[in-house]
Amino acid sequence: MSISALLKTFSILVLAVSLVGCGQSANQAAAPADKNEPVAGPGPFTTDPVKLTLYNNGAGINNETDLQKIILDPVHKMYPNISIELITNKKLEDLIASGDTPDLVSTSNFSLDYMLGLGLGSDLNPFIKSYNIDLNRFEPETINTLRRYGKNGEFYGFPFAMNYGMMAYNKDIFDKFGVPYPKDGMTWDQVIELARKVTRKSDTTQILGIDPGFPQVFSRAYSLPLTDATGEKAVLATDDYKKIFSILRTIYDIPGMVEPKTNYLRDNIDFFTKEQRVAMKPYWIAAFTSRILPLVEQNQNFNWDLVAFPSFPDKPGLGREIDFHLIMVTPTSKNKDAAYRVLQAMQTNEAQGMINRFGRMTALKDPGIKKDFAADLKIFEGKNLAGIFSVKPAPAPRSSLHDSKIYSFLNEANRDMILYNKDINTVLREAEDKANKYIEEQKRQGQ
Repeated sequence: MSISALLKTFSILVLAVSLVGCGQSANQAAAPADKNEPVAGPGPFTTDPVKLTLYNNGAGINNETDLQKIILDPVHKMYPNISIELITNKKLEDLIASGDTPDLVSTSNFSLDYMLGLGLGSDLNPFIKSYNIDLNRFEPETINTLRRYGKNGEFYGFPFAMNYGMMAYNKDIFDKFGVPYPKDGMTWDQVIELARKVTRKSDTTQILGIDPGFPQVFSRAYSLPLTDATGEKAVLATDDYKKIFSILRTIYDIPGMVEPKTNYLRDNIDFFTKEQRVAMKPYWIAAFTSRILPLVEQNQNFNWDLVAFPSFPDKPGLGREIDFHLIMVTPTSKNKDAAYRVLQAMQTNEAQGMINRFGRMTALKDPGIKKDFAADLKIFEGKNLAGIFSVKPAPAPRSSLHDSKIYSFLNEANRDMILYNKDINTVLREAEDKANKYIEEQKRQGQ
């Protein structure tokens, strides 16, 4: 379900924003894309070139190849005059402050609350109605999740791909130290034992047995919400969060695992893909695909494989939480009609089939499309791709509009536990206190 993380106070999960263009003659209505699909447009559309801008915020659209294969190629099936500029190397907040807000933002359900906090959400209900979009064709959890963000029925994002958790591993590292490879169906306890065996020095290079990532990699897979059902009280100092932090404590207690200036509390995918000094990397299949594909194209690939995302002993058979990628049309977009045409084009069976074959699992619940997942990519030939689907996605935790900020407090708690040796009870209590103070401040400000 493609693919997949990891917030600080002022950081954004990077996910590709898809943007649109144009299509048919000014005297023609937009034609339905596929048989029996209710996607007819509301009227004529310009044949002049149309350019949109797109910002990726954690949706795995990280380069021009991603943009072309996941967005432009499908969109051009209906609207060949649409072009999209992928904005890179700029902070979304800076773009907003300078008046250069992109037309489209592509992100994940995980960071939707943050996007809404930045004022980037516009209600897509008028588009859905006028274009006669059938939301019943999509995976139900995507639609149900999006509906939860609309306090008055607003619908702020349009799903285009699912994501799926997995764990990549470097076979050369395991071979060097004579350690058996990871397997599908492993528990976190078993993974940590493997990590102990391969966290070693190789000449002058410190090999990390595992790069666990941020605490939410574990807490969300355990389906832990950050707040109570009201969304107005943090719930971090709990037995379940203590269990998660105990796992992190065990990982970072492995000698050689902590490098404060390089690997601490970051998304260190480059350590795995480019420096190749991480033995195991839990990740999302979509994000992993976008990082590995350029290496393959540049003949810089290495000896890696995949296994299923590890399970918790008390949650056997469950992997990483449900995650999906979506596109938002920003309120300030200067060409919303074109932006809507992009959404229209990307939800057809033909477009979803193209996206799915490129390695981003379709957002539609059509098994005929799903069976061809990643068929166009050679990067998974001879790899254990099927193994990652041997576990089911864990239920996504209940979300609140405060999640992005509260995760930053959780990250601080992890830092204090690892670097300053604070006990788990203390760091979680402090994080919960910070979160509750923040929530109260937001309530006073009417947010």
